[in-house]
Amino acid sequence: MTAEGGIPVVRLDGELDTVRAPELRRDLMAAATNRDAGLVVDLTEATYLDSAAVNVLFELADRLGSRQVKMAIVVAEGGLVERVVTLVDLGSVVQIHRKADAAVAAIRGSA
Repeated sequence: MTAEGGIPVVRLDGELDTVRAPELRRDLMAAATNRDAGLVVDLTEATYLDSAAVNVLFELADRLGSRQVKMAIVVAEGGLVERVVTLVDLGSVVQIHRKADAAVAAIRGSA
């Protein structure tokens, strides 16, 4: 995890599936505090996203939202991850961007 412009950015790679879901849940839930304006989850290096990982992202968005912490995800254009994000309508609960710096700027602008 890094911080860009004061916003935590978590970069995930590889297959995000049932096996990794407990680790993802733990790490992502701990990535942002109540003092943070938001959290960016960068999925540009992710190659696969299954329903367990999708559920973690929806759960994270819900928990952060209840703490008034914004969330944005970054997905590469084209490919499986973008299709999954679109099919499950993740954009209905989080901002979706193509680049991490744009996601950070959007969160800072809405804080």
